[in-house]
Amino acid sequence: METSVRFTPLSGVDAESPLCYLLEIDSFTFLLDCGWDESFNEAALEPIKRVLPRVNAVLLSHPDLAHLGALPYLVGKCGLAAPIFSTKPVRRMGEMFMFEACIAKQEISDFETFNLDDVDAAFRLNTKWTELRFSQRHVVVPPNDAAAAATAAAPGGGISITPHAAGRFPGGAVWRISLGCGEEVVYAVDYNHRKEKLLNQTNFHELLAAQQPALLISDALNALTPKTDRQRRDEEFLDAITATVEGEGSVLVPTDAAGRVLELALLLDEHFSRARINAAPVILSATIKTVLEFGRTQLEYLGNELVQAFSLKRAVPFSFRKLSVVTRLEELGAFPGPKVVLATMPSLESGPARELLVQWASLPRNTIIFTERAPAGTLAAVLQNHDPSASPEPLRLPLRMSRRVPLEGEELAAWQGAKLAEAAAAQEVARSGVMDSLPLLSATTSLTPASRLAAAARLASIGSSGAAGGLAAAATPAATGRLGGAGSGSGADGPLDQPLRSNTGSISRLVRDCTTGAIVQTLVGATPSLGLQAQRSGGAAGWDASLLIDGFEPPQDAAFPMFPDEDEPLYCDWDEYGAVLGKDEFRVPTLVDAPGAAAAAAAGRAGGGGADGMDVDGGGDGAGAAGGGGGEADVADEVDEAPTKLVVSEVEVEVRAALRFFDFEGRADGKSAADYLARVAPRRLALVHGSTAARGALAGALRGSLAYYGTQVFTPELGEAVEARLAPSQVATLGPALAGSLAVRQAGQYGVAWLEGTLAPGQALPLVLEPLAPEEDIPEAAALAASARQRSGGGAGAGSVLLAQAGSVLTLTRLKAALTAAGFESHFPSRGVLAVMVGDGPSAATLVITLGTGGGGGAASPSTVDRVVHVSLEGPASEAYYRVREVIYEQFGVC
Repeated sequence: METSVRFTPLSGVDAESPLCYLLEIDSFTFLLDCGWDESFNEAALEPIKRVLPRVNAVLLSHPDLAHLGALPYLVGKCGLAAPIFSTKPVRRMGEMFMFEACIAKQEISDFETFNLDDVDAAFRLNTKWTELRFSQRHVVVPPNDAAAAATAAAPGGGISITPHAAGRFPGGAVWRISLGCGEEVVYAVDYNHRKEKLLNQTNFHELLAAQQPALLISDALNALTPKTDRQRRDEEFLDAITATVEGEGSVLVPTDAAGRVLELALLLDEHFSRARINAAPVILSATIKTVLEFGRTQLEYLGNELVQAFSLKRAVPFSFRKLSVVTRLEELGAFPGPKVVLATMPSLESGPARELLVQWASLPRNTIIFTERAPAGTLAAVLQNHDPSASPEPLRLPLRMSRRVPLEGEELAAWQGAKLAEAAAAQEVARSGVMDSLPLLSATTSLTPASRLAAAARLASIGSSGAAGGLAAAATPAATGRLGGAGSGSGADGPLDQPLRSNTGSISRLVRDCTTGAIVQTLVGATPSLGLQAQRSGGAAGWDASLLIDGFEPPQDAAFPMFPDEDEPLYCDWDEYGAVLGKDEFRVPTLVDAPGAAAAAAAGRAGGGGADGMDVDGGGDGAGAAGGGGGEADVADEVDEAPTKLVVSEVEVEVRAALRFFDFEGRADGKSAADYLARVAPRRLALVHGSTAARGALAGALRGSLAYYGTQVFTPELGEAVEARLAPSQVATLGPALAGSLAVRQAGQYGVAWLEGTLAPGQALPLVLEPLAPEEDIPEAAALAASARQRSGGGAGAGSVLLAQAGSVLTLTRLKAALTAAGFESHFPSRGVLAVMVGDGPSAATLVITLGTGGGGGAASPSTVDRVVHVSLEGPASEAYYRVREVIYEQFGVC
């Protein structure tokens, strides 16, 4: 039976909407990306919610909000349990994108659509996430499953996926989906054709050149964007910054959290290292230190410049010489004079970039530089569309500014009373026997943002290949907050289900989270602030079954208190000098008594959070002042954050600062995108994610250039399906005798061979292809072989195929060089003619070689990308004639 492929856009048809598409292959369903915008409007996800129950797998291409912004909500609130596939950087950097967005929204509103627990559950704690390397083939549906079903319509019929570099974000991928019928579907959006400081360019068009994909899904966002020179763009960008700081002004560059900001950081650090400029370049982001820690462990995904610098000079990536890293807006005060600040968020709807805009926009000596197009309706879009020459008056913007302040007085007392009442109610639930004997932890107690970042950074520092290894190793003494025990709530065995062995240096206690039911470890000294009450049960009277001494957790079936066996191996790394000790082994845990002190401590850890609580900045001058080391912020992370309330004020901003735009989005321009798609030449092409004019222009250009290949070009709207029914095929394996007799020739980067075999009737699946019987055993075989040789004109042999070398053009000059290397003398008697002198004396002769081009059977077709080359060899039949012909064949891949 034939294979059915159906592609349906759920979102991401126009240029403004996030990307999310449904790809159905028989009865197997892929969700291609699940993007969201910064407004986090739940109504926009209704089309996704309707199809969520039948999603079998999720493919994520890039780590930004436009490609995976809805993932925490879908996992935490909608119950998405399908396997997720991406590269490692997409998972790690995507977590930082969502972390930054969630913190920014919580700072300006009572944001409850999803929280940081949902972000952790969707990324770091998700056991159904599979990380793939570039060019790593992963079988999603084994072919045996389809064979066992005895029908080609089984789920997927055998499906494998392979990510290839897209060149825009670290780990950003072009997905190649291979079907069991031998066809391919390619999902290629937001790719970059240019090499940059951070990443190499994409090469998916070369990888797909050998086989036409049955369906290629691509975007048309930049179809109308002209081609620009990268070097000139960089020079103009740096000149604008230099002119501003030399005029005693500051520069604000709103940027993302963990993607294009790295390219800008490398460019600025290099510029300020060479130029003598009295200004401080700074990155301002709550997650930037963790992002840089991730980046240093992902060398295989970075560009050649960074890899060579590390290999030859041992230069660690993102070890900046001049660029400083800060995590709080207050830390900018440590940098006097002009500043160049890369700050989140790019839309200016929230984050530190919005605060700096209010402070700097009214000064004419300052400059606001945008590096990517802003979504419609945002503050950044208003500024980008503003034309200062249209009116002599400056632009006035009424803005609503929100900030959080600690609770005081009666409000604080009311909050504490509510906490105690909640803890008492939870304790009553425990006494009712619904749950086990462990005391309950208040539902409002959660990890601080700083502790979450520290746990995430530990995953990067240990270089684990998956979530399992990372979380197990992350259970260090400084591991903060919730550490799941044997009853952590998820059915699958995971790293948090294993016994803990951590020396905290103090007595701690096991409690149960009343929200998730997970076992949580907390310090006994924090009991008053958490509203916990000791509960004694089980074992002998007079001791607490939930008490942990020196961080040791006894087995659940222990009847009496147990102490650790000193011979038991500890969770620590060893080198040639012994155990590797860090800062946590020498610090004394302390508790915070006042809520205000807790807030200061949490902020201090956010400023200096690294893999082990130490300063993880990029170095550079001033880093000691603004890097925010964690030396004075070593407090217990189990303490609640200080209760706060939202304070809203209305301000009017007068925009007098200069507004500039430089395209650092890292996407292919319209002409380059058209060239790439034309080289791939798919049989069906679906263009999405672009304005109506952009999609129409690109579709019209490709319909003309791909007419020779019969490509169908579609521009589907929301909910409009693109269907393809692929011819049936069988999967067969080569028998040992046939596989050993193949003569494989190189054709570019591929090996090709002519194959003839037979399938024995009545074979069980999978089918085995065996060699043909000798011609003398089958009388008809000799006649068929002679007929085939006669039709081929005795050329390269019956059934032979000539394949041009990929990326090369056959010319007479190239033939002359090959003939010279083979010992033949040749020359050009006239233009377009190569004469070859063969033989000596009476047997001397001249062979004539000419080249011609055509569209397959007639005149050359202007719509073809690579024209067909005709090689003509004329001369008397002799041994030399066939030797010259073999030299010509060697310029091709001959089967």
